[in-house]
Amino acid sequence: LQLLLRFSENQVFDHVHRYLSVAQDFASDQPYSDDLCLLFVHCLEDALHGHWADMKDRSGESRAIKMVIESIDVAQKTINSARWEERPAANVTMLQAVAGARFALTYAAEHISKRIQTAGQQRQEESGSEGSHEWRVKVDNLIQKSQSLCDDAGSTIKVFLVKQIVRRIGLDTFRNALEDPQQDFAWVMPTELKRDEDDEVVPDRYISLGQRYKDIREATAGAVLSADTGKLATAIKTNQRTKRSVAVQYLLAMYREVTMCRAEPADQQPHTEQSLAKLRDLSRNTDVLRKESRDLALLLLDNEQGAALPAMRVSPRQSGMVRSLSALVIHFVAMLVECAPRNKVMEVFSKLAFNPGSMAAALFPTMPEDHLQDVRAAMGGAWYECPKGHPYYISECGQPMQDYQCPDCGSRIGGGQHRLYSDNRAARSTDQTQHGHVLGQAAHRNDISVPERDLNPASCALMRILLHMSLVWAASSSDQGKLAALASIIHPALPVGANIGQFFWAHLEYDIQVFGRAVGKGFDDILLSIHCLLGGMTNANVNPSAGLDLRLSSRESRRQWEGGIQRQYFTDFFQSIDGTVNDARQALHNDDRLKKDKLMRAVFEADARPASEGGRHLDPYLWCYRERASVGDLTHRLAPQKEKYRVLFEFLHDEHKLRALQYLPDIVQLQQRLVARFSRRIDRRTAEAYTVKRLLSEFSDLDERAVGAMVTAYNSAWSLVRESLYQHGRLKPPDDCYYGSVSLESPLSCLLPTAEGYGCNPSALVEYLVSAHNGFLEKYYRGIRNVSTSDIHSVLLSDATHAQLISYDGSRHLLPLVLSHCHYTVEPGQGMLVQYDLAALEKHLEQRFIIGRPMVDMAEIRLVFSEDVHNTSQMVALRRRIPQAELPKATQHQIVAELHELTDICSVIASLEIGIGFLMASGGSGDMLLADYMERVLKMNPELTLISRKLRHSCMLQNILSAWRLLVVQRTQKLTDLGQDAFEDVADDFKVEIDREQRQLLTEWLATLAQRDAFVGELLEFIVVELKERHAERNASWVDWALTEALDQYGCRLQGVDDMPYELECQHAIAVWAFAARMSRAVTTGAVV
Repeated sequence: LQLLLRFSENQVFDHVHRYLSVAQDFASDQPYSDDLCLLFVHCLEDALHGHWADMKDRSGESRAIKMVIESIDVAQKTINSARWEERPAANVTMLQAVAGARFALTYAAEHISKRIQTAGQQRQEESGSEGSHEWRVKVDNLIQKSQSLCDDAGSTIKVFLVKQIVRRIGLDTFRNALEDPQQDFAWVMPTELKRDEDDEVVPDRYISLGQRYKDIREATAGAVLSADTGKLATAIKTNQRTKRSVAVQYLLAMYREVTMCRAEPADQQPHTEQSLAKLRDLSRNTDVLRKESRDLALLLLDNEQGAALPAMRVSPRQSGMVRSLSALVIHFVAMLVECAPRNKVMEVFSKLAFNPGSMAAALFPTMPEDHLQDVRAAMGGAWYECPKGHPYYISECGQPMQDYQCPDCGSRIGGGQHRLYSDNRAARSTDQTQHGHVLGQAAHRNDISVPERDLNPASCALMRILLHMSLVWAASSSDQGKLAALASIIHPALPVGANIGQFFWAHLEYDIQVFGRAVGKGFDDILLSIHCLLGGMTNANVNPSAGLDLRLSSRESRRQWEGGIQRQYFTDFFQSIDGTVNDARQALHNDDRLKKDKLMRAVFEADARPASEGGRHLDPYLWCYRERASVGDLTHRLAPQKEKYRVLFEFLHDEHKLRALQYLPDIVQLQQRLVARFSRRIDRRTAEAYTVKRLLSEFSDLDERAVGAMVTAYNSAWSLVRESLYQHGRLKPPDDCYYGSVSLESPLSCLLPTAEGYGCNPSALVEYLVSAHNGFLEKYYRGIRNVSTSDIHSVLLSDATHAQLISYDGSRHLLPLVLSHCHYTVEPGQGMLVQYDLAALEKHLEQRFIIGRPMVDMAEIRLVFSEDVHNTSQMVALRRRIPQAELPKATQHQIVAELHELTDICSVIASLEIGIGFLMASGGSGDMLLADYMERVLKMNPELTLISRKLRHSCMLQNILSAWRLLVVQRTQKLTDLGQDAFEDVADDFKVEIDREQRQLLTEWLATLAQRDAFVGELLEFIVVELKERHAERNASWVDWALTEALDQYGCRLQGVDDMPYELECQHAIAVWAFAARMSRAVTTGAVV
């Protein structure tokens, strides 16, 4: 039905109308008729979500929100105008109105939830396509329209909106928002669902542990009120088999009945000093608790848990969500205290919680690792490094047959006849996987769960929750040694004075959201499910941990430990999670303390189906909550059958990476345009001052939109893979720009593909996406279909199109494909069930996205900055292609005489550097006039670019380096004469002054040097070329080198340079040049030095 709706909507509606008429005549019983209507409503609702995704992709979210508002208007008009009888026959108009309202209110609930969650923080405007203010106005209009619909239609529709909001943010956060006078969402709450004064603020989710916990809790409540612990002591009597679970339940009852009462004002707290003393005595003396558990019980009784983290200590001003998460952490810690000593597999979490310093050298669970070696192994061929350590790849046999230039530095790479150049070497295989916690700030993480190693997305998210609960507890300690140990395991390091506990707490909050998306459940259901998991871990039979390295000292030991946790605890949990959550929810609803909570019972549909307010369209059965089919739900359900559907499983396993491939052609096109426009024409400083906004303004309207769309594609891909990018590639983005996306005010350097600095981001992104494409095809062809990838054709990166990549949009292509293979079935009185046709889905996915896709040959796109066209390797490359010769002295004097102004000198130098860059790459005839080359090849007017007439008429391509060196010397001298720093790009390490003795030695040596003027030029070239480069690479060892040896290695062959005094070192380079230049000028003019 959904697929047909995409192509012939009117015909489908006509058919559905006839079908409903016949079906309702056939099925006279009411439940079947209701189920049939519900089936069509849900199907139409899914179709509307698909239309919205299509419109968002074609026209942007600003236009798509208009579609949502139009759906509200149509639904409201239908509801207001329809005057149905009590229960008339269903018709298509009614179904459309209900489906449209459900779709629109679901979308509105998403924005209301975002506003509630960001309230109290610095206002974060929702990101829209037409500016934050205009977008906010549109969202305000949507919310107002939703309010109008709810007010007109009555409480049934309003309750549906409440369900959507609460399932996203949880009951606790929703209730806080209603009580916040700064948030205008009181209209959302139906009057009949408002809370009474004596209702529980935070539901007791520990009730999911069963009747034994409930008995202990009630006995604890009695002891608090009566100061008599006799019944409590009886309630916790147990045998050895249940001792652990009873001990945990006792600790949780203490937290629930004593600690959480601290949220009330002091005069309203039920306990007395006498009752607290009795409870302390019982906790100290009972044999149910271990020593560590006794200590924890005493902390809870005095509300002293979490001394360094306010969120862990109960206080009157805490939000319900914070208390709920704190209760979850306490449950986890109680389980660890009681169970970890008997369960060595849990020892990793126990050490992180109680002794984090012992895990300083561990590879933390779920942390990403360096996959570069895995990617290289999958690609075949061989990897090598240029003389400066930049890696490169040789495909097929992996042996060099020709030479190239390193895209990063221009050095000669490769070789011939299967022989590698002597200064190249096989690539090193150093594993860059980091120890400790490497996720950075929680706000910078992806909002989707990604798989790590053998952990699927849901398992990875769940294990991170356990990890961060351990670290939250450790960071809540006031022990400074423990806090220092935690600070040392966080990478990148936190700023001095940062709150470590708040850092891990933010990650825990984020993990809860990510896990909810992975399994398709709301906040409350997620908390219930984790409490159930912890209860199962407490009662589980312990499997031996022999053979496991609990230090997690290697990648393999971490993989094995994660696999052990997944097999022992997660597998059964995920297979039964729906039933487990339903049972826990039912236990919560049956809790005597919560039976009066009308909001909770309505949101989770705990009571019998209420009667309709009037009219079929307001039947609560048509407005029940459902979890929509999604890619995350499919991934979760597929896990037990992954061996049977390997293609589908591997695709979904890599889906978090593959979804970004849709942006690769646009990113490549953007990089090609930028390189063509700016390579060798812009320097680093200009690129950092040049904004993206300025770039777009320089294009025509058509080109501006095209380039703007390419920048948007870059940001979209970056946001999807940035978390994995830092660990999975050979190019590492710098820390200070790792997380940010590109805005109009961002520097252009963030988009220019280079091998260092900000430009490392776009280069690393393209490399990562190509590796994701090729890596999946490797797994598909070689691992699943047993086909050699050498038999698969390939395409150059620059030629790759969407049709040649595993390119798709998740909402427009993948989700509709998943939905089209959902089987909706109804059983009278049982509602709707959704099942996936996995075999057909796998077949269609394979045909649509995988079969026929070629491998992509990675031809790196690199921009060369103008100052880099004359680095050492570039100069060597130019000299190899065109042997260089010096300009005659007379010619040099005439050129200098014709270029008086500093601006003219700088302009000619810039033109020469462009020419050097192109000649280095393409070569040319040495006896060709430089002016002719500029005009014929580079299409540059020589009269404007080579201002000196003598330079235009006398300089050939074999003299271009001589001309460049001559003018660089003149520019440096003029800057020096003007009192400016001519060497501001050179490290201060090379600007050390020479003392009197060194000055005397230099004077005597220069007096004997025949080619003094040539030496001044050679030394300046060495400084400008080599010392800049050495500074960039932070090679401090050059500072102490003798200057004569450094010049010799650089290639200076002037006679007499090897006699330079060894007391003159590279650190004196600037001072030596300045003295030599003054002496050379003095000899020419007859002045005194």
